[in-house]
Amino acid sequence: MRIVRGVLYLILVCAVSDAEIAKLPGAYQSLVDLARAAPPEFTADALLRIVEQGKFLDKDARIDLIEDAFRSASAAKFQVRMDGLPGTTTDTASGSLSRAYALKLDALSLESRAVRDMLPLDPVKARRMFGEIARPMLPALTCDDALFYDLSDFYQALSVVVNGSFSQKERAKDDHLNFLSDYLGQAASPLELAPIAQVIEGVSVTNQQRQGLWARLGGLMESIQADDRSLSAALPALNSLSLPEVQSSIEKYRQKSHGCASDTSTDTSKKPTTPKLDAYWQSANGQQLVQPGKKLRFDKNNVPLSDADRSTPEYQQQVSDYLNQIGGWAADQENSEADFYHEKCTVLMALIELVPHGPDNDKIIADYVNFVGNSNLYQQSPAEWFVEPRALLDRFQPGPVRTAILDAFQRSGNPVLGLEFALEKASHK
Repeated sequence: MRIVRGVLYLILVCAVSDAEIAKLPGAYQSLVDLARAAPPEFTADALLRIVEQGKFLDKDARIDLIEDAFRSASAAKFQVRMDGLPGTTTDTASGSLSRAYALKLDALSLESRAVRDMLPLDPVKARRMFGEIARPMLPALTCDDALFYDLSDFYQALSVVVNGSFSQKERAKDDHLNFLSDYLGQAASPLELAPIAQVIEGVSVTNQQRQGLWARLGGLMESIQADDRSLSAALPALNSLSLPEVQSSIEKYRQKSHGCASDTSTDTSKKPTTPKLDAYWQSANGQQLVQPGKKLRFDKNNVPLSDADRSTPEYQQQVSDYLNQIGGWAADQENSEADFYHEKCTVLMALIELVPHGPDNDKIIADYVNFVGNSNLYQQSPAEWFVEPRALLDRFQPGPVRTAILDAFQRSGNPVLGLEFALEKASHK
């Protein structure tokens, strides 16, 4: 289904690109053109960011941009957002994926966001768009999996559609309640239960109708069947619900949810056997970079080096030697190209943070951007690729280093990095 929608996306983008967005100011038309040259998840995100900045007021133009973003979102590489289990996200491959999913560049999150942005402009159109969202397939997980599904954005969109897109006449006929009930009936994963509870808690219905919804959710909690990973991963969110209406159902859910061994083990002396984690810094080359990297940050007493310490010729020589060591590091020395990408970005980001602003810092920024801009991960997994340059920007407050990073993005020739520069520039006009 997603493949078909991806083909339709390409056809629609070609058609839309031949026509200007209604009454869009010239500067923003250029930004839209840049967005359309990027992979579809970045096209959708950029168009929505342009609308959300609120820099122009033409309603038709904003509606057109949101619809364009909605179409683009369907072709995103990630189908549905996932999250990492607690304790699995530090220096691991699954941790990098969890960070990537947190950017919400998956099809479901982007489409849901477009619906929320459309609602105040055209509630009827927002409801129609929501109805067009293809519910993602959620393959069964295993106890080896460190990631679990997160559909919270989809259910937040459902909530605003139910509350804000039905007329008084429609509500009098319980159309909004029937609409919500249809989606409750499609729920098939335990990871949907807590988001559904939040929808029910906030939906605008009568007390009697809400009680009926609670009863339906309670029955779903007690009857739902799923893999152990999904059952156990859903428990923390369910346990956090302070809802007397479903407490007995949550207790019954707990009794049947045995979960995965490492999730329920109380023996802290044993290393968990699940989930399976691919840890970083395991190769000989990777490990050889850890200790010299620490010496660039801390003195022999493990005290952080001062700005003065990091401005000496001796320190600059240490940095130069370290960069030479990094230069001999290659992707085929790690478990995967993705592992190498994240590890090398981590090392270079630390150097950008440590080396004082100046020519040496500018060179490291240029090396970082050149490495990122030419990584194969850009094509293989765009959101996972972007998590590193996004983290680099987020690390620095506005100032000379952040400006140097953005300037390097602009010069990189990479469509997404160039787009990020343009979006940042537009946001400060």
